[in-house]
Amino acid sequence: MNYFYYRKKLYTFIFGTWRSVVYDIRSLFPTKMPNAGTIPIDIVIPIIDKDLDILPFCLEGLRKNCNNIIDNIYLVAPPHQPIIDLANQNGLIFVDENLVLGYSVKDINCIDRSGNNISGWIFQQLLKLSGCVGSNRYYVTIDADHILMRPHTFVTDKGKSVFYVSKEYYYPYYITQEALTGHFPFQHLSYIAHKMVFDKNQIQILHKILESGKKKSWDQVIIDTFKQTPMGSFSEFELYGHLYPASHKKRILWQQKELRKGSSVLSFEGLSARYSSFLSITFPDYRKIK
Repeated sequence: MNYFYYRKKLYTFIFGTWRSVVYDIRSLFPTKMPNAGTIPIDIVIPIIDKDLDILPFCLEGLRKNCNNIIDNIYLVAPPHQPIIDLANQNGLIFVDENLVLGYSVKDINCIDRSGNNISGWIFQQLLKLSGCVGSNRYYVTIDADHILMRPHTFVTDKGKSVFYVSKEYYYPYYITQEALTGHFPFQHLSYIAHKMVFDKNQIQILHKILESGKKKSWDQVIIDTFKQTPMGSFSEFELYGHLYPASHKKRILWQQKELRKGSSVLSFEGLSARYSSFLSITFPDYRKIK
């Protein structure tokens, strides 16, 4: 365990510092948002009941600031009536999360190294990686507390996937990824950005990589590897982003602001006016906006 502890400290210092420097330098030279392609995409939002109050802001951000043509928006969630009602009222498609993978969150029993049950967090990542929701080749998953403030392109007119990147560095994600793929990932920036476009063709390739040489499904491989690694963590965004072919992707800084303080939730127009200098905003606790 000491080996992993000291390796974590060293890697976090070196690569965490490097990412901060790279991000800050790239921020001096803003990247132009690429033109969107004409192929429709789906939006997939895994949610639970506590997300319902902020979800309308997320939806409005998508409808106003997604450059790509949105075919359908799917809410993947437990079959609770408030979620089903919201889907019906907003023209969304409800998907029972228990039917996507053939099991429920209660069946995976993922406990982190601090003893916390994080099965729900792991389960929603598996839902995103399943490629089972939606009818289009490309689908964008986005956290319900993440709001697009300015136009975003997810698939360009040249067929490239746009990845929004941050400077986060969380070593335990990469330990699990190393155990899954046999390679420790080294890239200049992180794919943790609260949203990601997935290509179902690449998802199939990813599943085959995970299942190679193993007599179990890709999702069971992830669950078992999570439980066996010494630091017990996992990121679907880092796994997919690192393995996606470099020649088929374009990286753009996510330029987001996290909001935590304040006493009321503003209108979408109010948020746009106040935070228009950012591409997106996120507030894990939406009752505390600045």
